[in-house]
Amino acid sequence: VELSGKAMDEKEMVFAPASRVTFTLVKTIVSSLFGRYELGAHLAIEKGEQQYLKMKGGIVWAQTLWFHRCLCVFAMARANKTKERKYMAQAKRIHKELTNSLKNKNPNVLHYVSLLNAEKAALKQKRNQEDNVRKLYNDAINMSARGGYVHDAALAQERFADYLLSSVGDYEEAKYHIEGAIQRYTNWGAMGVV
Repeated sequence: VELSGKAMDEKEMVFAPASRVTFTLVKTIVSSLFGRYELGAHLAIEKGEQQYLKMKGGIVWAQTLWFHRCLCVFAMARANKTKERKYMAQAKRIHKELTNSLKNKNPNVLHYVSLLNAEKAALKQKRNQEDNVRKLYNDAINMSARGGYVHDAALAQERFADYLLSSVGDYEEAKYHIEGAIQRYTNWGAMGVV
């Protein structure tokens, strides 16, 4: 998958090594926001760690990248049960990095960790734990919204709706959360996502 449109065409771009890394990072985040989880997971796993480890703790948006990478990998683990182990190994490692960042008193990752906790619980759900998963997703939505992260609240609602449809079969609540996600994305100005 390549990014192309009115502003740019990936096939026509000439990248220096540093700009290639930055482009890969942006492409990973865009993959997550547009629900292209397979591409985001591929970029997270196949591109290796070299470009990501160099920025650990140093670049402001490193945690944002870790979050989107982890979300893509969790989403693929839920969607592709035959490769779940491959995806879960990566997801656990990245999730741990963000959790450690939170433990080290980084308040900017609280809503990220909250949504990833819900994703992890959705994957590991056993019978009669559905209420716990619902609570975790609702907490993630609320934390993101209260923190002013409208786009992350929309993403949390979108992921919750996917869980409700694919794992629970609750079409009514899924519809409610999809409509909520659309409203939040619209408020954020992301008409391309809607």
